[in-house]
Amino acid sequence: MPDRLFRAWLLLLLLSAASTAFAELAGAGLLDPRGLAWGGALLLGVTWLKSRTILGAYLRLDQTPAARRVFSGVLFLYLVLLAGLFLAPLA
Repeated sequence: MPDRLFRAWLLLLLLSAASTAFAELAGAGLLDPRGLAWGGALLLGVTWLKSRTILGAYLRLDQTPAARRVFSGVLFLYLVLLAGLFLAPLA
């Protein structure tokens, strides 16, 4: 059990580092509007991975796959909608 939680914690740490790196690039003005839109959409993917990790490892939804699928599915649809809003100005 602690090994599983430790791996989940490491994954969350790495995904948070990716989020921070994107924020630093955006804050420094190194991304054009297209890069910001695509980066924001990709950041939503990072958010989805983080939420699946938290749901599975910390809330133990990996023990009930049906509940995890429902939560993950709802989050996925919501994040796809948000990604569409991020990318809409590029169309």
